[in-house]
Amino acid sequence: MNVALPIETTETNCNFCGSHDDQLMFEGPDRLERLPGQFRLVQCRQCGLVRQNPRLTWNSLEAYYPENYISYGQSNEHAQAGRRWIADWGTRKRVNSVERHVRGGSILEVGCGTGLFIAGLLRRGHWQVTGIEPTKYACEYARTTTGATIYNNRFSEIQLPDGSFDVVAMWNVLEHVDDPSATLLQVSRLLRPQGLLVFSVPNVESLAARVFGKYWLGWDQPRHLFLFPAPMLRPMLDQAGYDLVEIRCISTSYATLGVSLDFWTQTWEDKHPRARKIVLRGYHSWLTRLLMLVPLWVLERLKQTSIITYFVRKR
Repeated sequence: MNVALPIETTETNCNFCGSHDDQLMFEGPDRLERLPGQFRLVQCRQCGLVRQNPRLTWNSLEAYYPENYISYGQSNEHAQAGRRWIADWGTRKRVNSVERHVRGGSILEVGCGTGLFIAGLLRRGHWQVTGIEPTKYACEYARTTTGATIYNNRFSEIQLPDGSFDVVAMWNVLEHVDDPSATLLQVSRLLRPQGLLVFSVPNVESLAARVFGKYWLGWDQPRHLFLFPAPMLRPMLDQAGYDLVEIRCISTSYATLGVSLDFWTQTWEDKHPRARKIVLRGYHSWLTRLLMLVPLWVLERLKQTSIITYFVRKR
């Protein structure tokens, strides 16, 4: 996919405390899509929020979400029953995690991608579902496959009635928005009293983040505009009017580790391409998958996987 040049960027200050006092963490390329550019991650010295600075404007950033983007999974409706059950495992975990707290009602998914979570909700039969997805291809695919009401807008541009939803879900979305503080306040306006917000973000404190360093998938430059260390995220939620209910690791840990391993071995491509192929093939084998079941289960219980999910209620 071509990216228009020159790439447009903008300077930013800390979204939480407003400070310009930050330190450079590292600079790096787009390791996921391998599109042009070098991008800088900095950390606020005052509150700890991590952000890209400078960051791409949306007009430039939109090109970094191609049709084959990792979050735009395809429907498994026509697959064999066994394969469909395995492929839908992650969606079922997400739906089940929401229904631990709310058994049904009206739900909004912000950044719904190709609609896999929406489809999982609709299969339960007791949810009224609305979606928002800024990428045209993903939005059209979700509309076609689910029949749900899905708006092709950025969340900051959408106008919906206050107090419309029992639940708002944002799976791996908050790190992509250009104003997380405003996003949390906007979600609060859309929630009914005691409404539930469930959102997942990259786990900066995870074991994988420490092991893989700048090759960890959670940085995902340039698409991840912000990352939220736990010590600053809780005050951010409190300031936006939320009470913490639960923190869990429910995402597919095996797959996320595989992406980080891919990023790390990209440095071998020129000098050791065969070694890279052997390592990746070995990791994605069924034997490795079985051997990883118990270690990953332990990491999930210790909240040490690459993606962490917060369940909070509107105060």
